[in-house]
Amino acid sequence: MKLLYVEDNPFDRDLTRRALLKQLPGLEWDAVGSVKDALDRLDSGQIYDVLLLDMWLQDGCGLDVLLEARRRGHDTTVVTVAGAGDEASVVQFLKAGAQDYIPKRGPYLDELGQRLLQACARRGEVFRAAGLLTVLYTESNQDDIDLTRRHFERRAPHISLVVHPDGPAALAWLEVPEHHADVALVDLRLPGMSGLELLDQLHSRHHLPSILITGRGDEAAAAQAMRLGAVDYIVKEHGYVSALPCVVEHAHVLAAYAALKVAYARLQEGAGR
Repeated sequence: MKLLYVEDNPFDRDLTRRALLKQLPGLEWDAVGSVKDALDRLDSGQIYDVLLLDMWLQDGCGLDVLLEARRRGHDTTVVTVAGAGDEASVVQFLKAGAQDYIPKRGPYLDELGQRLLQACARRGEVFRAAGLLTVLYTESNQDDIDLTRRHFERRAPHISLVVHPDGPAALAWLEVPEHHADVALVDLRLPGMSGLELLDQLHSRHHLPSILITGRGDEAAAAQAMRLGAVDYIVKEHGYVSALPCVVEHAHVLAAYAALKVAYARLQEGAGR
């Protein structure tokens, strides 16, 4: 096993190295102390079996390394160790694609080697596909955009927002072959092309699972959106932004399940011939 440990505390780094070399005699060990050095090492062409990340680093945090590594195409097994964190931190790391999250409490070093082996064995499981999501967000209100961005950056950093102010701009972005979105968030009240018109285009032309964001009193529009193929709708009321990450993930899972059902039906149809 070849491991890169990202930890800025020399004392923790040395203790971890000693413990792991006892538990995993064939271990190849590299260590760096910052987000920048970790990404430089990964980009240098070095191939690692495991990326062991401390939560807090001198120029950022372990989640920064994980998210940027995934964006750059590095599919290394990731395990996070943390001296201080909370349930939200655990969820963020695991949703971003980490295989395990280990608090630095008690004799955690005694079982670290086994946890790393288990994480490597779990690599590639379907659960990891939750990973990073790209959301095409069409919204003309800058205050709403800023509010949504801040919430996603803080509570759902595994979800990346691509923002456009109107329907034509969003559709033009999708036409670029290199661009891909997993879910669309569409505000009902857009300049020019309405949110419903955009939703219809997203569904019919791009088969993109879409969520309509409406104001109070727009229930009829929400019902029409569902008829047009929207996966869900959400009303702009106090605290609505807090629900958006879960709604986005749910829409993505529903779309993946629907695609799986279609593929299975085609397979069954082919087998019956």
